Amino acid sequence: MKYLFFTLSILALTACGGYVQNTSGSDYVLATDKAFIDEDIAQAAAVEPDLRFPARIGIARIVNGQLTLPPTGEVALFSEVAERNARFGDFIPVSPLVVALIHDGNGENLSAMSRSGRIVKEIRLAAARQHLDYVIIYEVGASSRTENTPFALADVTLLGGMLLPTRNIAVAGMGVAAFIDVRNGYPYGTAQTTTDLSGFARSFQAGSRSEALRDRAILKVAQALVPDIEDLLVRLAE
Repeated sequence: MKYLFFTLSILALTACGGYVQNTSGSDYVLATDKAFIDEDIAQAAAVEPDLRFPARIGIARIVNGQLTLPPTGEVALFSEVAERNARFGDFIPVSPLVVALIHDGNGENLSAMSRSGRIVKEIRLAAARQHLDYVIIYEVGASSRTENTPFALADVTLLGGMLLPTRNIAVAGMGVAAFIDVRNGYPYGTAQTTTDLSGFARSFQAGSRSEALRDRAILKVAQALVPDIEDLLVRLAE
């Protein structure tokens, strides 16, 4: 992914983190003699922040490398954020149907990209078609490290590409998010969290309904991630 880099550490208890960015691309390039900066690096850096609230903010949820509509529980989490912080503006799901509509005109260019680059580009194109200003791209999932636990959810691979397990726990939930400018791809910041889901693993082994447990586990990860996303937006607004 061109603009996004993530490193997660899997911990037994919930962990969180992220960063905020508002630096100028022009200042970054001008601070270096042109003879000492590669052209592609200068081009990549030459993007400027243009953050303005209130805004139309897209919600783009990735599952198994595909854009999906967020379920009701996750939509409710973002609605609560909007209620607490009216200054942010509106949160609007990015529609997978709009992605399908834009494929005809951009399919050839998108096919040449990496998997992660393609999904981010698709989301930006769809968000632009919906006239959104910024987009929150997020991915939630879980992974098991024990051989005798069959519990496993969609792997967090696109956004959380570098996982560094540090403790041998049964199941960890992982959530990562990025807040980017639809128009120019400027990365305003990221949020990330890990959550202990061992209790869900035990229930899963007991033979309970797996689909319901998966949904509950994913919602638990989202409940841990969305407050970090809210904190990111608060820091940016300030």
